[in-house]
Amino acid sequence: MKNKMYTITCTEEQLRLIADAVEDWHRFLAGQREMNNATSMLENYHELYDILTKQVEPLVVPELALKYGHGASYGWNGMTCPNKYQRKAIAMSYGIYRQILHFFAMQRKDNEFDVYKSPTLTCDDNGGLIKIQEIK
Repeated sequence: MKNKMYTITCTEEQLRLIADAVEDWHRFLAGQREMNNATSMLENYHELYDILTKQVEPLVVPELALKYGHGASYGWNGMTCPNKYQRKAIAMSYGIYRQILHFFAMQRKDNEFDVYKSPTLTCDDNGGLIKIQEIK
């Protein structure tokens, strides 16, 4: 079965918001449950941080919390995550948000030390990298 392909047209601001949202999703599923992009703009950030780290973390990655304690997370590709759906979502979301940030980093010629200038990592679970093209 061949995957269907789609094109999305959006503004730079919308594309950056997509990257932030998918990065939060990726990190949350991998065990970094702070959702910094979303929560950092809220007045109750510190209260949310406490809830997400103390109450939510053991529910999202219980095996990591038990084995390694607070703050443990899966890598960019979800390797070793026992939940195959969670593992695939971790890998796929990494490729999406990271490729968007890579695209923007490559547009800037003035910052040669930007970590996002290096190629986005790939694995069997991430479904291939998204393609981004500036149209105007």
